[in-house]
Amino acid sequence: WNAIIAACAQIGNGKEASALLHQMNLEGVKPNRITFLSILRACSHAGLLDVGQHSFSSMSRVHGITPTVEHYACLIDLLGRAGQLDEAEDLIKNMPIQPDAVVWLTLLGACRIHGDAARGARAAEQVFKLDSENAAPYVLLSNMHAASGRWDHVAKVRKTIGDRGVKKEPGCSWIEVEDRVHVFVGGDTSHPRWEEMNAELQRLSRQ
Repeated sequence: WNAIIAACAQIGNGKEASALLHQMNLEGVKPNRITFLSILRACSHAGLLDVGQHSFSSMSRVHGITPTVEHYACLIDLLGRAGQLDEAEDLIKNMPIQPDAVVWLTLLGACRIHGDAARGARAAEQVFKLDSENAAPYVLLSNMHAASGRWDHVAKVRKTIGDRGVKKEPGCSWIEVEDRVHVFVGGDTSHPRWEEMNAELQRLSRQ
């Protein structure tokens, strides 16, 4: 049952996942924590806010399962995708267990989607406190500021990355030309035609 529901979560089929949970109950099969993680993820990707919230509340109320921090992260993701950022932040503040970096990072991701830079900055600061070497919040916060044209804030975030010695995984892309694969990594100048390509990029950027 869990494997099938997890498959529904992967493809964002929240209605089918919820129907499978109902079928489990009819057949007397008890769901566990893994079942509800998959249900919540499926509802989140499908945008089924009411179904997801009902499933979360039924965990302890009906099935006697205490939600873990992972379940709360899924519920926050569900609220965040639906644009209910006030509710998501309030939930974090009132969680009966200590929120971890993933919980705050989930809220930060939702803030980026909905352009809430002020709330995103608060969430990012909490991630910094819990996981100072994680580059993800810096990248999300920088992208959020860039999207709203706050380039001074982007510069501050990038400076903070350098000051704190945070290692960001470089971007990588590749292209196949005449049966040869060319790989490009951020900051790498080892390609034999790098100077030529850089000159062309500079020319295009001036147009």
